[in-house]
Amino acid sequence: MSSAVGPRGPRPPTVPPPMHELPDLSHLTEEERNIIMAVMDRQKEEEEKEEAMLKRLHQQFESYKEQVRKIGEEARRYQGEHKDDAPTCGICHKTKFADGCGHLCSYCRTKFCARCGGRVSLRSNNEDKVVRIHAFFSIICYYIVVNSIK
Repeated sequence: MSSAVGPRGPRPPTVPPPMHELPDLSHLTEEERNIIMAVMDRQKEEEEKEEAMLKRLHQQFESYKEQVRKIGEEARRYQGEHKDDAPTCGICHKTKFADGCGHLCSYCRTKFCARCGGRVSLRSNNEDKVVRIHAFFSIICYYIVVNSIK
């Protein structure tokens, strides 16, 4: 017995497995069979490309999450030094700041340089009132926020 609701809520709809069985093509001419087989081969290639792309994106996202985790651990090690008055970029650790330079990430509160983040314009989807907010995000936190919205 399986239920439609798992421990974390309803399960997503199951996708039927890709067709690996060939349909009965015996009633077709050789030319028609070759055309259909070529189309099926192209479909298989496209599915493999899409699967590889999704795998690569997932690996990239996991890499970003790991980088944020490491930055958080590093920040906890240096608790005596505040993130907002750090002398170098908290992301690349290369750019040195003069007094008052750099931006503070609205998500992780890390000070970053212009190469490691930027200003993002956020808009609410409220029908009553449209609100625009401008915030600074490090490039790592930007990807985390964008991917968590999707």
